[in-house]
Amino acid sequence: MAPASTTLEVDQKIIELEASLTEHRFTRRFTLLWLLAGNPLAISGLVLLNTLVDWTNDKHNNQTFFNVLVGAATLGSILFSTQWWNSNRVKINKAEMEIRQLEAERRHLQARDTGATNVSGAFPEYYESIPAIRDEFRRSAERYRSRHNLFQLTVIIGSILTSVSTTAAAEQGIWSWIAVGLSALVSMSAGIIAYFKFRERSLNLQQTADSIDLELQAYALKIRRYRDLPNDQATATFAEEVERIREEQRKKELQLEQPPEATPQQRPQTV
Repeated sequence: MAPASTTLEVDQKIIELEASLTEHRFTRRFTLLWLLAGNPLAISGLVLLNTLVDWTNDKHNNQTFFNVLVGAATLGSILFSTQWWNSNRVKINKAEMEIRQLEAERRHLQARDTGATNVSGAFPEYYESIPAIRDEFRRSAERYRSRHNLFQLTVIIGSILTSVSTTAAAEQGIWSWIAVGLSALVSMSAGIIAYFKFRERSLNLQQTADSIDLELQAYALKIRRYRDLPNDQATATFAEEVERIREEQRKKELQLEQPPEATPQQRPQTV
């Protein structure tokens, strides 16, 4: 990666890498979903095919043909999806490393262009740590969002399959056990979603990351609250605002840890 000569060039490279990073992360999530859901469904279909279909009059050896065909396709799918997931993981790690390098280069260029020599000794190190904190909030938000989507998808698909299995249980006894298992899976997934509150955590973390990013951009461009402020006052205002945002995030996390009956406080009703 050739070093850029201006802050604008660095920003353009970061935008391109972030777009590529988003694409690779989406592909990795889709591949993981197929690896953990699609392949087991194919295996389950093969088991059901051998269990429910009467092969006693199979003169053309169709059972062996279907078993070999579906088994080979499933094995190939597992190997391909595993390799594709690992390939995207490597690309994501490489893109994240390049983004961190570019952000460090951008901070160096900004310091050179602005000639920041009056800043207190502790602030440059603090300022350099803010992008990493923002990115960690974003990664945490993405992890919680992925977990929520996975369990929510389990609830949706499981509910549909439970209804189908319950209807089919009138004709085949094995479907009643499948319906029981799917119903238990749906209940557990719904309980996990309600208890851990993945969606709420993801939303709070994403809002915090976006707020920090806005402050970074405003401070770098000297706009909004930093317009016409002296350098020392701008750095102090920036640090205070970032710490306020992080403190709000900690309070949101504590609120999510509270049991439902503890938040919010209900007022006594008058009869």
